[in-house]
Amino acid sequence: MTEEADAQELRFLKIVHDHGNTVLKYIQNRHFSSDAVDAEDLLADVLATAWRCLDDVPIGAEAPWLIGVARHRLMNAHSRSQRRYRIASRMHPRASSPSAEDVALADLSIRRALSRLPEREREALTLTAWEGLSPRELAVALGISMNAASVRLSKAKAHLLKLLGEQTESSSPIANHKE
Repeated sequence: MTEEADAQELRFLKIVHDHGNTVLKYIQNRHFSSDAVDAEDLLADVLATAWRCLDDVPIGAEAPWLIGVARHRLMNAHSRSQRRYRIASRMHPRASSPSAEDVALADLSIRRALSRLPEREREALTLTAWEGLSPRELAVALGISMNAASVRLSKAKAHLLKLLGEQTESSSPIANHKE
């Protein structure tokens, strides 16, 4: 192997070592195992893309770049899963009641508020809160300017706070009290 090939292999191995677990955690937080593709397969696909596009991976912003690739892979996996579900739902009757886990998650106000956010806002919040990305890293992961990432994050936070406030008001005994 040439020195350049050795250097590329070392860089790739460092990327995998330094950021592989972060990307796997990102995928696991957003991926449902009911899909035919599991989280480890998605990670392998992201890393294969990183290897093929190693020259495009920005130095110092490897994790956000990898998360951006993972984000696209998850969207593709989700689309495939939805198509399979639509086809299968025509063949199998729906269950009569939701699972206990679904009921428990539905009761969590933060999940409810997050679910009401537009996808772009929800993704900005979860990338910063769950994955710990800075606004600069968020911009790389989303493929937008830093200013656009900061604005999106600010609007998402304000919208989430508004939704949480609405939930609090609607569940308040005072708000529900009728004279």
